[in-house]
Amino acid sequence: MFIIKIIRYLLGYVNFRAFGGFSDRFLNLCTHDNIPLWNIKNVKGNISASTTINGYLSIRKAVRKSGMKLKVLEKKGLIFLLKRNKIRVGILIGVCIFTLVTVILSQFIWSISLVGNVELEQDYLLEAFQKYGVKVGSPVKILDDDEIAQNVVSEIERLSWASVNRKGTSVVIEVREKTPAPENYDDKTPTNLIASEDGVILSIDSLYGVEEVKPGSAVTKGDLLISGIVPHPDGTESFVHADGYVKALVKYKHTSCGDNFVTYNQVLEKTRPCLFFFGLKIPIGPSVGDSFFTKHNSFLETEKILIPVGIITEYSAQFSENPDTTDDETKDKIALWDSACYVNEILDYCIVKDSFVTKNGNNIVFNGECQREIGKLQEIYVKNDDKK
Repeated sequence: MFIIKIIRYLLGYVNFRAFGGFSDRFLNLCTHDNIPLWNIKNVKGNISASTTINGYLSIRKAVRKSGMKLKVLEKKGLIFLLKRNKIRVGILIGVCIFTLVTVILSQFIWSISLVGNVELEQDYLLEAFQKYGVKVGSPVKILDDDEIAQNVVSEIERLSWASVNRKGTSVVIEVREKTPAPENYDDKTPTNLIASEDGVILSIDSLYGVEEVKPGSAVTKGDLLISGIVPHPDGTESFVHADGYVKALVKYKHTSCGDNFVTYNQVLEKTRPCLFFFGLKIPIGPSVGDSFFTKHNSFLETEKILIPVGIITEYSAQFSENPDTTDDETKDKIALWDSACYVNEILDYCIVKDSFVTKNGNNIVFNGECQREIGKLQEIYVKNDDKK
């Protein structure tokens, strides 16, 4: 009986009421026409019953001959449920497809980030991990995080430790660089502290030895600043490892000439877009070659995650074989750029107190006064004359 109910629900059925005629004749005509009826109730000539969809479509003949009137009370079954909720079914299918795609894509790496590097380049480290499978689009389950980290550390000597951490579809690589062992400070060898450059002494702070100059003194390269020969009241002398900090004001001059630089004219530029989808790169067009090759990535992203779907644009440029003829204005710009590079370089080890730039023809001349440490250790060679 339960199976029959399930079949009726799946195929669909109609609950109806028939009234106003000859109810007995109506039931006999339905039986004659093989129209299935169940749940039949007859109350004072009013009949309520259920029938199949096909039965309801065929019941009109019996209704007409019996003089009855028919009214649908309710439509039941799966077919009517789907019809009433056809829009919701589309949403349900869409949700199922979205869930399926999300589950599949969650098995791959979407984004990779690197933390902890100080001196080692990020691209260099990421390439090392890519060789062992840590790259966008790789299946997550096939990766052995500990083994990959050990392999990279053994390959790169400057790394002391590495870890591959997975957070869903994202991978965070942590690294630690080796700290170089401090050099052993030699305080036994006798030394003098001499000037490494010409300048005017600003301050002197001796650790060991005898100060030979005072603040305000002008010194030239090689002059003695702190002596490692220490005299004693009894007329004897001892040799020590002289050391200290001597700051001086040093003058710098640098001339940049645009004529000293060779430029070449760009004769061809090529670009090629590539579709990128979870590690799969699909080039669109011919290769751009490898001359001055660069890339620009444009990926989809949300506020919290980078989606590995987008376009990678490859660029390359070719230049003429012969030097280009450069006008005076371009030469001036090149000379100014060279001068700026020089200033940026000296800023790494001194403080620029005063400076000015002048132009002389195609030359850019930088003059500056800088504060820096000018002390330089020089070993004292002592000859021992042993007499027996």
